[in-house]
Amino acid sequence: MRAMTRWARRALLSVAFGASLGLLAQGASAAVIGGPFALTDARTGKTVTDVDLRGGWLLLYFGYTFCPDVCPTDLQKIIAARGALGADGRALTPVFVTVDPARDTVPVMARYVALFSPDLMGLTGSQAEIDRIVGEYRVYVAKQAVPGGGGAYLVNHSTFLYLVDPRGKVAEILPASLTPVALARRVRTAMGAPDQG
Repeated sequence: MRAMTRWARRALLSVAFGASLGLLAQGASAAVIGGPFALTDARTGKTVTDVDLRGGWLLLYFGYTFCPDVCPTDLQKIIAARGALGADGRALTPVFVTVDPARDTVPVMARYVALFSPDLMGLTGSQAEIDRIVGEYRVYVAKQAVPGGGGAYLVNHSTFLYLVDPRGKVAEILPASLTPVALARRVRTAMGAPDQG
């Protein structure tokens, strides 16, 4: 039942995000996805902007630290894919952006991203700052109360990966369902690096 629930959640979120992906499928520029942001890097406590992060490749994933299953699984996959890129992986920064800033404070995010990799950047901010980047990247987010949970809640969200090029433009939107090897291959192709088999 748990696996079916996870599958159903992914299917629902994929449908919710379909309109944005449909624009790309119809030939619209990927520039319609993404935009400027200013958030707090949990590792340093300092503000970083999209301009600060230009010059290298980014792989953005939106989620939250209280996510019971999907987010940790996807983050492990992202880190594994970066490892599979070998030397090319050094040009790629994995970035975890919270969709739950009320609970994902700087200390919480710092502890969480450290569980996956010292190279995983965790970004948080005010609700307004998160709302802005969520809007820019067309991320589906919906808070859901836990019945009888005394105020506890989950956050349903889309789980796509956004590969951002060194100019700050979205180069590709990738499904989180890819295996680490397949994800690494797609990233390597987008980066223009030679396929290493």
